[in-house]
Amino acid sequence: MTIPLFQNRITLCMRKYLQFKKHKINLFYLILLVLLLILFVTIPPCRKSLIMLKKKADQATLRYKMNMVKWFSFSEENALKEWEEKIFKNKVVYRIEKGKDLSYVRARSKASASALYYKVRLDAKSRRPVVSWKWKVEKFPIKKLPESIDTKNEDDFAARVYVIFPAAFFTKSKVLEYIWAETIPEGTVGTSPYSANIKLIVAKTGLDLEGKWFFEERDIAEDYKTAFGNAPEYDIGAVAFMTNAEHTGSSADAMYDEIKLGYKEGLVSKR
Repeated sequence: MTIPLFQNRITLCMRKYLQFKKHKINLFYLILLVLLLILFVTIPPCRKSLIMLKKKADQATLRYKMNMVKWFSFSEENALKEWEEKIFKNKVVYRIEKGKDLSYVRARSKASASALYYKVRLDAKSRRPVVSWKWKVEKFPIKKLPESIDTKNEDDFAARVYVIFPAAFFTKSKVLEYIWAETIPEGTVGTSPYSANIKLIVAKTGLDLEGKWFFEERDIAEDYKTAFGNAPEYDIGAVAFMTNAEHTGSSADAMYDEIKLGYKEGLVSKR
């Protein structure tokens, strides 16, 4: 084989190799582009993904099918702007915090008591309203006396959720108050020392050392009948939550998330 012919064959092989390499690189980028397009279409933005994950998790724990009226996911930095504040003594620090896979409201009270409330209209006389939420307590107010829901002395609780039934005359308004107590047994129902029109229900008791979130779901009409002895006379006009420690002069720390309001449509599962 002559030298020129050999050189021509080498040149031809090099060209074919370079063409193959070029096509291989182009194929790689084509596959990469397709994968990126699939990811872009099928995977929503990070924040929306977290909301959907939270929504799916909630659906797994629901007891009642709910016709949703209002859902507070607290996933935005300004999520508390639609809530109003009622100050009783000094201001509790309420702020949005974000964890690994969720965002929530953190409430820190230092000898203070103020509540956040949201006005909403729910038919409680002819329909079955339901409220659900998640909460977690990290610190209870320090009490010297035995814990009680019947006295004004040391009337501090780490977490409270309210359902309010306003009447034309303020003195006839009714309130259901769900509390997280430290020692009072779950299921305890009592009357507020401030008014016979406020009924307290202990929904959760004790500190969870693992720091877990707890899900609550309440049939409001059923709880109202248990607490007041009759069906609701008025519609729901507001929902609220509060952490307070002003009576003991101590501090309390709690978190709230996924507050939902709606109407009960049926039973999902027994528990």
